[in-house]
Amino acid sequence: MDPFIRMLVRFQELSLEAARLDARISQIPAELKAVDEEQKAAASSVSRAKDKVVEAQKRKRECEREVQDFELKISKYNDQTRDVKTNEQYRAIMTEIEGVRAQIGQAEEKILFAMEEIDEQERLVREAEKAVIGRKEEFDARRAALNTERSQLAAERDGVVKARDAAGKDVPADMMEIYLRMAKLRAGVAMARARDERCSGCNVRLRPQVFADVRKNSQIIHCESCKRILYYLEEAPRSEADTTSAAAPSEPA
Repeated sequence: MDPFIRMLVRFQELSLEAARLDARISQIPAELKAVDEEQKAAASSVSRAKDKVVEAQKRKRECEREVQDFELKISKYNDQTRDVKTNEQYRAIMTEIEGVRAQIGQAEEKILFAMEEIDEQERLVREAEKAVIGRKEEFDARRAALNTERSQLAAERDGVVKARDAAGKDVPADMMEIYLRMAKLRAGVAMARARDERCSGCNVRLRPQVFADVRKNSQIIHCESCKRILYYLEEAPRSEADTTSAAAPSEPA
């Protein structure tokens, strides 16, 4: 194989590996953000439960103030009974008092409901806080794993890029220009292996003479269909075990 073609094949392999590493590295910030958002969502359940406790406490205080106002109203009505002159006036005042007492009963019932809700929401707060504390270790571990992976991938990428640059530094400028132009058009895959008289990039059959020329690996030859640079590698010899296995009859179903 022409050494420059071999260099380009290696350059492409390393370029694709660097691109794969870059793609994975670029995903990690979003995954870290997702962990943060998940933890915030878990913590927000505590905040929501606490808000409901505050709301229930507020309703309880409002009802308690209503009861105080109603009791004050009853006290005023009782004072008025000392000055009534007729039974009709007395009955009217007593009717008003009964109405106010009914309102007190309704307010006290609301107070009981509010107290029950306070107890329930405080229980939920405790459970949510316990869950958040319990999952903190999980969230921290996930963040640490992602950060470690990012560091390892970055170091691996640096090594791949260094090897890629070394593989391409001696390639003639005109050959590298052809390669880079095709790589830009074909999502980084500028070269394709010729195999079984086909281009592995587009699977189109090559003309016999083209395939014969590609087998020499002595010059840049483009696929007539996809225009990728073609190269040829000898098939690895099959082992004796593989040959025996392929020749052996299959077991009946």
